[in-house]
Amino acid sequence: MADYLAINWEKTKLTGVEAHVGVASVSIRRTFEITWPEQHQPSLDPVSAGSWLKNELHHRGLSAKQVLISFPRHDSTVRLLEIPDVPLEEIPEIVRFQTATKSSVPLGQLMLDYLLMPAQEGKTTREVLVTSIGKELHDKALKTFQSMGLEVVSTGLSSISTAEWIAHASTSDLEPPTLILNPAEGYLEMSLVQQRRLLFTNSTPLSIEEGQAANQIIQTELKRFLMSRSAQLAGQNIASIILIGEETSQHSLVQELQAQYQCPVEVLNPLANVNSSENDAGQSQLGALAGPLGLVYSRQQKRLETVDFLHPHKAEEKPDRRKLQIGLGVAGVVLIALTAFFLTQRRVSDLDDQIADRKKVQRDLDELLKRGQPTLESVAVIEEWEKSNSPTLKVFQELDHVLPGTDRIYLSELTVNRSSGQSLSRLRTTGNAKDDLDVRDLNQQLAHSNYRVHPKRSNNLTMDTEYPVPFEIDAERLPPEKNTQEKKPQVKTAPANEK
Repeated sequence: MADYLAINWEKTKLTGVEAHVGVASVSIRRTFEITWPEQHQPSLDPVSAGSWLKNELHHRGLSAKQVLISFPRHDSTVRLLEIPDVPLEEIPEIVRFQTATKSSVPLGQLMLDYLLMPAQEGKTTREVLVTSIGKELHDKALKTFQSMGLEVVSTGLSSISTAEWIAHASTSDLEPPTLILNPAEGYLEMSLVQQRRLLFTNSTPLSIEEGQAANQIIQTELKRFLMSRSAQLAGQNIASIILIGEETSQHSLVQELQAQYQCPVEVLNPLANVNSSENDAGQSQLGALAGPLGLVYSRQQKRLETVDFLHPHKAEEKPDRRKLQIGLGVAGVVLIALTAFFLTQRRVSDLDDQIADRKKVQRDLDELLKRGQPTLESVAVIEEWEKSNSPTLKVFQELDHVLPGTDRIYLSELTVNRSSGQSLSRLRTTGNAKDDLDVRDLNQQLAHSNYRVHPKRSNNLTMDTEYPVPFEIDAERLPPEKNTQEKKPQVKTAPANEK
């Protein structure tokens, strides 16, 4: 059918296969690994990187013109969302809406696709596994190959594509709960499959420990993953484990997994399906080849549902019935025209009567508005008065600068009320002072601070030996613009010669 370059797209290098997909079989011709040089990074200049990569592929004898790209799981985001059980054509829009509420990144910056879980009897909702990657990362990869004259026909996610390859290569039927482990490029990809559907997938950094230490890290991460998926497993045990790698190097890990989970462990080597010995990818890159292999086998026959960021799920387009609608519309227009001609004259007289009624209603409303104008003006005056009163907190802040320290006086009661007329607020306070001069100074200070002080004798009978002079103050705060000094009356003096 066609030849493909299937590639695992890492930011620092490419790992992939060249394959021929026939009607009934897939032929893997060779594998390759290409590291990006610092001066030709796709993240900086996809066109320059594409020009360099074109020469590299030519030197290696890779001539396929169609490209399949698998992005690593650790460069993606995977969420299990619950949506209403709606018709299939409505699901894409609901998925995008739900993702927008969960994602911290705007949808315009993401490439999005999903796997729909089967509906459960008796439930009004269903689960959907939403996968997304950065649009910038996706676009840089596409521009790199497009600048070479190659066609990118599909883009997917490594862990989901790995499950597709396993569905072709494994002896397991993937019906009972099956765990897939793929150590790839410094990460451990873990996927849970049941009833030939991917339930969830995760990726965690994997240190370069060797032997028993590495096995212990994998066991720990595996326990965390299964604990987080306990609700989906619903008490079921793992029925089988599939490990990507080379069987001899994974022997100790296989024994530990078998002892821990009491289930068969199958080891799959991606290089086992390669027909040629001319392979640039070594044993250390086995995990990175699983995703590209899954993309290749899905072109021949899909055995699991997968994602494709380049061609995501979309709502089914409704049949184009525009021609039928145009024909019906023309017939309707003719019928309407005949009917309208008959009704027009009668309708005109009705409209004239309605216009006269509307004008009368308009005149009545104008008259009502004029009668209500004084009320509106009164409301405006009241609102202006409300706004002019000073907030109590502001008055307290002003008093903090006016009052002297407590070494001369202290206040036992302080109230601030709204006022009327020219004043903004009314201040009433009682307290004790050490001397009458202190009270007089306080009144003068308030007067200088834009207060109108009303003389008042104190009725406070409380005696304090240290502050023996009780006092009361009643003052009004005046607006700044109206705080002008009263003009002193001019005294006419008699002329010197007048007696």
